[in-house]
Amino acid sequence: MDIKQLYYFKEIVDQESISKAALILHMAQPPLSQQLKKLEIELGTTLIHRYRQKWELTETGYILYQYVEKLLLSMGDVKKQIEEIEKGSAGILRIGVSSACLNLLVEYISIYRKQFPGVKISIDKGNSEELLKKLDHKEIEVALLLRLEHSTHCDVLALKQQQYVVVSPRSWGDVFPSKHVTFQDLATHPFIMLAAMEGHSYYENILKAFEEAHTAPNIVMESKDLTTVIAMVSKGLGYSIIPRVAYAVPMDQLKIHELQQFDFRVEPVMIKIKDERISKATSQFWGLVDSVNTDSTPN
Repeated sequence: MDIKQLYYFKEIVDQESISKAALILHMAQPPLSQQLKKLEIELGTTLIHRYRQKWELTETGYILYQYVEKLLLSMGDVKKQIEEIEKGSAGILRIGVSSACLNLLVEYISIYRKQFPGVKISIDKGNSEELLKKLDHKEIEVALLLRLEHSTHCDVLALKQQQYVVVSPRSWGDVFPSKHVTFQDLATHPFIMLAAMEGHSYYENILKAFEEAHTAPNIVMESKDLTTVIAMVSKGLGYSIIPRVAYAVPMDQLKIHELQQFDFRVEPVMIKIKDERISKATSQFWGLVDSVNTDSTPN
């Protein structure tokens, strides 16, 4: 019993005639009659009583017809879903994001949703180390994070580089003399610092910058989670130095200051495992981000 036989059987029942079904199916009547007979022999039952003047579906024929109707309908749904997934108009986008790149992701997703509203989006948030593990374990297909120094096994889509800025609590008022601050200005205030993370040199670069300015930071708190750092700053517990891409505007509880004497930049990237097949939905997202990033890059 194969799908073609079942399809033929359904058409015979729908037309209530082998001859009429043969016309619809664009085939001769004898081969169609043979297919029906083969199906009955295989199932060990008579599906249709055929008389000279009368045509009648048997009880087993009725049961098979109900089954075939559901089967062919389900197959049509499966085909439609596969076509939608391959076109990128459906399916699932599984993406990971670090807290530093969350605002970037929101912008990209808002554009993507307008073009592909049928795609379901699954977002995992974590630090860079966690996201790499999720990629390796195929829990996500792509990740948006700050460039790592040990991601040679990944394809990398580089995005626009970002400067670091100082964020201070608005409740502090004008604690710094201007919008441009130096490391000497920062040294006497409590510093909530992004903790050291494997693959990133931020921590070492910040400490080196303080040292070169002949001063030292007053570190009162460390966290690998940027969201936590910003929340602590907004509560007035200290200032921090974060990538410009990491904050949303406006942040009512924070003030933003340009940081002098510090040329270190950070580069957001989107990565996927090399030579790994990704879904059509994810491929479409990768292409969209690439296009948006290219359009926004100055000549």
